[in-house]
Amino acid sequence: MKYLLIAIGTRGDIEPFLAIGEYLKAAGHAVFGAFPEQFGPLALESGIEFRALDKAFLEMIEGDVGKMALGGTSNLFQRIKAYYQLYKKSKAINYNIFQEQFNYLEEIEPDRVIHSIKATVPTQWGFITQKPVFCLSPIPCVTHAIEGKSSMAFRGKNFGKTINKWTYLFTRYATIKNLRSFLKKLDKEDPRQKQLVEAMLEEPAIYTVSPDFFNLSDQPSHVHFLGYQERNKTQHWQPKEELKTFIAKHEKLLFVTFGSMSNPEPEKKTQMIIKALVNQDIPAVINTAGGGLMKPGDFDEEQFYFVDNIPYDYILPKVYACIHHGGSGTTHLGIKYGCATTIIPHIIDQYFWNNVLSELGVGPKGKAIARLNEKNISDIIQQLWQNLSFKKEAESLAKKMEGEDYQAEITRILTS
Repeated sequence: MKYLLIAIGTRGDIEPFLAIGEYLKAAGHAVFGAFPEQFGPLALESGIEFRALDKAFLEMIEGDVGKMALGGTSNLFQRIKAYYQLYKKSKAINYNIFQEQFNYLEEIEPDRVIHSIKATVPTQWGFITQKPVFCLSPIPCVTHAIEGKSSMAFRGKNFGKTINKWTYLFTRYATIKNLRSFLKKLDKEDPRQKQLVEAMLEEPAIYTVSPDFFNLSDQPSHVHFLGYQERNKTQHWQPKEELKTFIAKHEKLLFVTFGSMSNPEPEKKTQMIIKALVNQDIPAVINTAGGGLMKPGDFDEEQFYFVDNIPYDYILPKVYACIHHGGSGTTHLGIKYGCATTIIPHIIDQYFWNNVLSELGVGPKGKAIARLNEKNISDIIQQLWQNLSFKKEAESLAKKMEGEDYQAEITRILTS
């Protein structure tokens, strides 16, 4: 069969699609992937025939306005202004991305489509063509409700059964309303709101989310929580000898990363963290990959090791604890390897994971990147490093996750 995978987002949103593309390739299927242009090399690395979506989406997020809007300032006026500028910029970009989705569906004529929550055109396409469409997402609580959680738009907070239910109704309505607005602009067939909401709810859904994180007793049979999926990245990467020597020197290490997230003050944020670590004599590996943290000109090389590219499945098994941005993949891997964890959220789903992990008791609740200061980061690090219960809970949850091998089940669902 011929599969088209469509996903919009940052690296953490794309990784599960790359992994599942590899599963489908191994099962003998033709796999095409439509992702932001920046991920072309990764798609080709996984053997997926690549189709580019407008690269301006990620450029917008990573630009100055994106940094300011997505957690770069605690000044409310500046943030509102940045959100408005982001909204204006995104209109043209979204138009292109919606058009590109239709173009690739028409060009490739797939037998089946697997799409992310942010890529909604396949819902309309599946309704019109009656071909199988699947939703694949590393982010829960958008379309399908989880007991005790509001929708992702409300950071998953528990407002009680009635209000929680309303948050999902609102999120579904807004998602389909946005899709229909672009169907009209592109002069595409526009089913009614109710029909498209029902179609979205009826799509088989695979959440690449650990079933051990939530109470999932009330999920419908076509909704599956099958653990975070990503490729084996270490096969294309080798550690430097200096890194191996640094790790071997320290019995207890901290790993700090903001992943692909950036902010307007990377030097200031880095210095805050370094100062707290120096004061508490904590050695750390610090990842500067996305530009949200910076390697300073002068630092103690006995206490700190800076990297700009490191597979998390290499470093996380070797550290005691981690501080990160709260992407779904990083969140799952940190717990998978039993790391006491704190999240410094930058954007909306990361606030959700910050709430989830603090409720699970694997680390102190983090502060938003815009609200990070010397005092609160110092307090957070002290708790994370000294409260043994966080490490114990993380290791307990890691033990439960050991059995999460769902490759065969995912392949069965997508191919049956």
